[in-house]
Amino acid sequence: MKYFYLYNKFLLFLSIGLLISAASFSQSIKGKVTDASSKETLVGASILLKETGKSQAVQLDGYFAFKNLSPGVYNLQFRFVSYKTKELKVTVEAGRQTTLNVAMEPDTRQMNDVIVVANDASTDKRARTLERNANQVVNIVSARNIEISPDVTVANVMQRVSGVTIERSSSGEGRYPIIRGMEKRYINTLVNGIKIPSPDNKNRFIPLDLFPAELLERLEVSKTLTPSMEGDAIGGTINLVMKDAPARTLFQANFAAGYNAVFSGGRDFQQFDRSTINKRSPAEINGNTYAATPADFPVKNLNFTPKSAPVNTNFGLTYGDRFGKDDKLGFLISGSFQNNYTGNNSTFFLPNAQPGLNNIPQFIELQSRSYSQQSRRIGVNNKFDYKFNNRNKISLVNIFVRLDDYQSRLISDTIALNSLVNAQARTRWQYQSIYNSTLQGVHQLNDALKFDWSLAYSTANNHIPDQADFTHEYPVTKTANSTDILQGMTRIWTRNSDKDYAAYLNLTDNFNLFGKKFELKFGGVERNKTRDAYYNSYSLTPFLGTGTSQAYTDINSAQYVFKSSGASLYVPDGNTYTFKENVVAGYVQGKLQLTDRLEALGGLRVEHTQQNYDTQLPDAVAYKSGKIHYTDFLPSGILKYKLKENQNLRLSYYRALARPGFAELIPDGQQGEVFKESGNPAGLNHTTADNIDFRYELFPHDADEVLIGAFYKKIQDPIEFSAVKTGVTSQTLIPQNFGDARNYGFEAVATKYFGPFGIVGNYTYTKSKITSDKLFSYRTDAGQVTSRIQAETRPLQGQSNHIGNIALVYKNPKIGLDVQTAFVYTGARIALVSPYYGLDYWQAPTKQLDISVEKRFAKKFSFYGKVNNLTNTPYILELHQSYTDYLTAPGARPLSLQTDVNNKIIVQKDLFKTNFLFGIRYKL
Repeated sequence: MKYFYLYNKFLLFLSIGLLISAASFSQSIKGKVTDASSKETLVGASILLKETGKSQAVQLDGYFAFKNLSPGVYNLQFRFVSYKTKELKVTVEAGRQTTLNVAMEPDTRQMNDVIVVANDASTDKRARTLERNANQVVNIVSARNIEISPDVTVANVMQRVSGVTIERSSSGEGRYPIIRGMEKRYINTLVNGIKIPSPDNKNRFIPLDLFPAELLERLEVSKTLTPSMEGDAIGGTINLVMKDAPARTLFQANFAAGYNAVFSGGRDFQQFDRSTINKRSPAEINGNTYAATPADFPVKNLNFTPKSAPVNTNFGLTYGDRFGKDDKLGFLISGSFQNNYTGNNSTFFLPNAQPGLNNIPQFIELQSRSYSQQSRRIGVNNKFDYKFNNRNKISLVNIFVRLDDYQSRLISDTIALNSLVNAQARTRWQYQSIYNSTLQGVHQLNDALKFDWSLAYSTANNHIPDQADFTHEYPVTKTANSTDILQGMTRIWTRNSDKDYAAYLNLTDNFNLFGKKFELKFGGVERNKTRDAYYNSYSLTPFLGTGTSQAYTDINSAQYVFKSSGASLYVPDGNTYTFKENVVAGYVQGKLQLTDRLEALGGLRVEHTQQNYDTQLPDAVAYKSGKIHYTDFLPSGILKYKLKENQNLRLSYYRALARPGFAELIPDGQQGEVFKESGNPAGLNHTTADNIDFRYELFPHDADEVLIGAFYKKIQDPIEFSAVKTGVTSQTLIPQNFGDARNYGFEAVATKYFGPFGIVGNYTYTKSKITSDKLFSYRTDAGQVTSRIQAETRPLQGQSNHIGNIALVYKNPKIGLDVQTAFVYTGARIALVSPYYGLDYWQAPTKQLDISVEKRFAKKFSFYGKVNNLTNTPYILELHQSYTDYLTAPGARPLSLQTDVNNKIIVQKDLFKTNFLFGIRYKL
């Protein structure tokens, strides 16, 4: 009992001591540091507690905190670059937390100094402010977020945005975005709010892998439209806001190197000789009546040289400043160069021209494909602005991007029906470019009236000069008497260019209407477009001499001739054309502050489209040339209700359109990826859609946000490709309108920081439905095999039911460390719409894990790394058909790769492996 008494007494005194100790150290100072005028939090601001010598930085959640302080008086010093240093004396009382709200004033005296500071317009907090204040529903990715992400091109950045998936090229690089299940034809792309033309050889959409991500100040993805916005964006608008002339001296540079793991383990990069490639075809050099000879087609570009572990290199440079009296003249020049080697090992089952009975798929051969691609990407952005005074400013912006892709493709089939292997080799140099020059002016005519204008010239070019491929054939089982036989060779020249001249005018007036604040805005745009396209191909056959075949040893020893004199001539067709388009649009838009919390915006946009084209088809061909015109009335309305200062409800409606691609309105056609394709000038309408969107928005702190919304689209005259019989056993895909389609879904975005730690996530559920006509083969009662047209309901091409992103983030400005682990999930989607019932090609779900890190190791230097596709996620195409049923068809051969034999047939599998990039960044 004695020991028990002493033990309890000891516990009592210990508890009292701990309570006293806890009470003496439970005091703390917590607070927020903001800009005195904008009220935005100054993330990264430094706070020094003089009595202890300890310092804190304002974290991404917007706060700083000193804990475990004794009661007393403390002196705090607040510092932030380009702001006046501020000092406060704070009294800390026993058992209490002291909370501070500190407003800092900008230090205008530092404006002419060289200052180490991030551009505020490029930060996450600025992006959240723009999202909160925007009229339309928009998601914004800041330059700083792009900088520390695993991505180096705009296309790959897009996959981090909620509701967005990416179509990839054959080398695995992101290229075209899909927004909320609406494929690339339903999306437009702007640069600094100016619409740019496309270098695509058939369509209007922009390949976003042309743009280096580091040129951007921010990336804006608008999912609803206002009357003042371009109307051809059913899916959404992508606006690339380029870096702007800074308020003070800005200098940044970076260099990085890395490699792609696909070129390891004995798999070399296959490069080819480009020295003999002629940018012009023989007919262009010598005239359209010239009969080409085999000597016009040198074969050095079909020679391959292996290159082991090629090194990727990236370089970027940005410099900007202001000059003159009162810093009226500002400029910025930003450049990027990327030289990357990518590759792909692919297995592909080549389908027969048509399926078997009851649409059981048939395959000609199994192909083993090997891609090697060198991509040289150049981007330049420069801007000059001159501020006459506080009311008048003009600017000149020039953007140039170019992408050179040098691709070699080697194919060998392993299940040819005649037990022969066809070894095919193809080389292709494709270079695409976009140039935009825009002169803009902003004039505040008085306190209420503003006038702004833009004059823009843009051009987009695409060239594929002398695409060459040839084939040689040898037995699957080689013997002493086996012979490798030379097969045919084709050479193709194709190019196209777009030239746009555009003028934008906007007038904005503010006044009171019925005692309420009212903004009236009206204006318009006129855009004149000229597209020129050229296509020329030559097919050569082996020289046989007195024999029946020519033995193949190497391409340099091969001898080719033309089958006939006509085959050596340029034959004009519908693929060589000129297309002119004139779009005139006008709008009126009003924004009324109905109550202190409720704002209404609405109006009408009218767009008139005038098109005419002329091809080089013979005069007797129907639709050799044509004229098309139509007018669209595009109303829209938005209600925005402010629940609190940081909470909004938005309800939006807008009507939009999508114009057909250029090649879709031109007769004739050419071979597509799998099937022959042709235009439909006789019966193709443009697409329109009614769109409804609802979103709840919460912006609790600087970078934090919660966005929850739903959307619905009713699409009239959607364009899909359908098969039309052009022969006994051949079909051609032509674009057609198929009634109405529906697209609806749900979207959620959440970003939350806990001090230096953060979690960023988004999820989108999308459902769409369209009914189109397909071919179905069957046996008649008389026993004959024929086909019928049968309607099929399916999702829109490119639409995934489930899309998800999640990123774990660590940002510590005190030690200069940023780490991001990003995971992307894309659900199954139709990659290619087949002309046959039940035989659409589906892309299997993908899961990709990427990591990026940046660590400051000196005052102005930092090390960074970007690692993509850690999971080595394959690209898989499959048919939603039973593999077991396929095996029961007459003549069916077992196929490799198969897993789920009851529900799908895998027809393609590509492996890209992991990409590594490490570099040094300098910021002045």
